[in-house]
Amino acid sequence: MKTTYVIIAAIVVIAIIIGGVFAYISLSSSTTSSNNATPTPSPSPSPTASATATPTATPKPTTTVSPTSTVTPTFTPTPTASPTLVPTITPATLNGGGGTLVAPLMSVWQGAYGSVEPQITVNYNAEGSGAGITDFKNQVVNFGESDAPMTTAQYAALPSGTTALTIPISASAVVPAYNLKLLNGTVCQNGLNFTGAVLANIFLGTVTTWNDASIQALQSPAVAAQLPNTPIITVHRSDGSGTMFAFSNFLSDSNSQFKTTIGESTTPNWVTTSGGTIAAPKNAGVAAAISGNNGAIGPLEIAYILENTGQTSIYYGTVENAAGNFILANVTNIAAALSAGASTGLPAGSASWTSVSIVDNIFSNTSATTVYPIATLTYALVYQNQTPSSITNAASAAALVNFLQWVVSPAGQSLGSGLGYVPLPANVVAVDTASIDTITYNGGAPIV
Repeated sequence: MKTTYVIIAAIVVIAIIIGGVFAYISLSSSTTSSNNATPTPSPSPSPTASATATPTATPKPTTTVSPTSTVTPTFTPTPTASPTLVPTITPATLNGGGGTLVAPLMSVWQGAYGSVEPQITVNYNAEGSGAGITDFKNQVVNFGESDAPMTTAQYAALPSGTTALTIPISASAVVPAYNLKLLNGTVCQNGLNFTGAVLANIFLGTVTTWNDASIQALQSPAVAAQLPNTPIITVHRSDGSGTMFAFSNFLSDSNSQFKTTIGESTTPNWVTTSGGTIAAPKNAGVAAAISGNNGAIGPLEIAYILENTGQTSIYYGTVENAAGNFILANVTNIAAALSAGASTGLPAGSASWTSVSIVDNIFSNTSATTVYPIATLTYALVYQNQTPSSITNAASAAALVNFLQWVVSPAGQSLGSGLGYVPLPANVVAVDTASIDTITYNGGAPIV
């Protein structure tokens, strides 16, 4: 019996041991299984959050801000604006010749432009508009200059295959200049009144003395009473002149006999008057003839008189405009004439300018009450295609374009007011600029 209990106890102990072993194995398996499940969720949230946040935040500032501020306007305007204004300039000499009306202003331009472009020398021979057109036709100057537009015949005489550009560069006026001692012994000052009809009769020789009734009728009673019986000496240019063109243009409009007898031209068919007639070269010759002869009268540019104030015996008169007002020439009323007479209808520079006349355009304009009636443009003449020659090469062609651009710019136009020259209005400058921009060298692209 005792043995039986011992056996039963041993079996129980063995069963407990075996159960413990199985329990331990089961627990270990459960723990292992639990440890194997844990790593799966762990990598998943961590890389996902990291990969999403980092690339999204970093590229946005780089892509949006950086390119926008770097790409825009810092560089574009400056390089494009500068080089296209004028051609590249290398040392060159320009030779011009022609009208005397623009000569005082041309002298100022030469000095001022030389300060801006010291590598370019501009020579100008004030030889008269007729000679300037001839030299231009013969291609012995880089630019001709005329105070009158070319005639149909002059255009036709240009070298075959060439195109002339007519470029207005300034405007001024022609005045009746005189030297007259009055009855009281004093010299008649500025302001003696004239009409176109009376001036025409003086140069036709039908009004021969200074106290002629037609002259007296235009003056105040006090001035009329002082006019002497002095013979009138007429003075005019001996060379072709744009000054004579503007003056004869006005007198031809004013008097039909003058138009058919003497005519409108740079070289009118002047007649000899009873008091005497003097033909003299250039403005200096006309001025000398007037100042040296009491009773003399002749056309002079206002600029020449203003520039030569030392010639105290030369004075100039008023001229009646279409509105019936007697106007003494100055920059303001010459500008008014230019505005009224050149505001519309100007041809392209490459077209004919033969019929262009400020005098004609304002002659009957009664609403232009303040204009001085004998005003005129003055023109540079250049060939559209600059062909190689003894005086023309790539450098001189570029220099010519540069000089003309400067002349018609505010820098050039502002220099003439003190001498009686009027800055060109915007519409004339626009025509000039369009013409200058077509100038080429040896058939190449425009020099701009």
